[in-house]
Amino acid sequence: MEVKFNPNQLKKARLMRGLSMTELAAKSSLSRESISKYELGATKPRGESILKLANALKFPVYFFGKPDIVIPMGTVFFRSQAASTNKLREMQKIRLEMAAQSLLYISKYIKLPQLKIPEPLNIKIEKITPEIIQRLASQTRKMWQLGNGPIKNLTNVMEANGIIITETTMHSEKMDAVSTRINDVPLIALTDNNESVMRRRFNLAHELGHILLHNSVENVFDLNNNKYKNLLEKQANQFASYFLLPDESFTDYLVAGSMNFFRQAKLYWNVSIAALIYKANVLHLLSENQYIYLQKQISKNHWRKHEPDDNKLPQEHPSIFKTALGMLLDANLVTKQDLISISGLPIEELEAIYRTSFIEDNTSPTPYLRLVK
Repeated sequence: MEVKFNPNQLKKARLMRGLSMTELAAKSSLSRESISKYELGATKPRGESILKLANALKFPVYFFGKPDIVIPMGTVFFRSQAASTNKLREMQKIRLEMAAQSLLYISKYIKLPQLKIPEPLNIKIEKITPEIIQRLASQTRKMWQLGNGPIKNLTNVMEANGIIITETTMHSEKMDAVSTRINDVPLIALTDNNESVMRRRFNLAHELGHILLHNSVENVFDLNNNKYKNLLEKQANQFASYFLLPDESFTDYLVAGSMNFFRQAKLYWNVSIAALIYKANVLHLLSENQYIYLQKQISKNHWRKHEPDDNKLPQEHPSIFKTALGMLLDANLVTKQDLISISGLPIEELEAIYRTSFIEDNTSPTPYLRLVK
């Protein structure tokens, strides 16, 4: 019996695990030359070799025989592009594709929330001004009926308005999120880096900025130089700041410029201390000396990555995939084993996407015993 094998699936699994051919060769006890030939389709691995590859990559064996699936993805935007590497971007992009595959699957059975966003811009990024960004952020708030105060649960709000959000197994301090469009539906994949709820919310607002501001960008890495890449990130950050902290209401709220005040403001606005101080400085609500002093306090206290009170508010989690799976299971349209077989994905990746356990309870029933009279 001939074993099915798709060389593209092997490459995808290897890249998702962040391994070079040499590293995979060492983990699988196969030669680098053999792996290169497998990925090129020059030779086909025998059953024993596929088992070695599956064990090394921690993928189901049948994943390597799956045919190519065309995912209609738009431009992919990476949060923290400057700090990330090609390897990290590829690892998360493939996870994004896996989430997209799951999205297309559930879309066949379930009607997802209608996309409700302002018309995305279709102009060159150098033509996008802060005034345009602020206006678009205000339009989004108005369309979503958010008022001008803090947003209670940004993840729920975005999902209710048709933006699909998923979590992944990707661990990296250098990358927070990626986003794209699947058949014009925005999809955001979050990195599992133990981020605070404040940082996650800013990441989501940042990706929303890309979705609305940068519709004209076909490929981020086709941009001519770092000037435009940095501008892209700056504009998304500006959108996030305008969206999470509307100028007028934030100005009215700010009555002091002390660190203690910003710590209290963090729990009110659900935005990081660093983002609050940045916003106050942009609005000229702080003197130069105040701003420098606050920045020194952040550095002195090592608050660049983790701030006080990060754990005082519960983390936000997406619910679309989990809810959809529950509906499919309740309607007996699919089983968890069906999803495992159809997708061919590792169980831990399915569990991250659907936010539920895929390990079935196989506990044997307890025998019923009784005394004989």
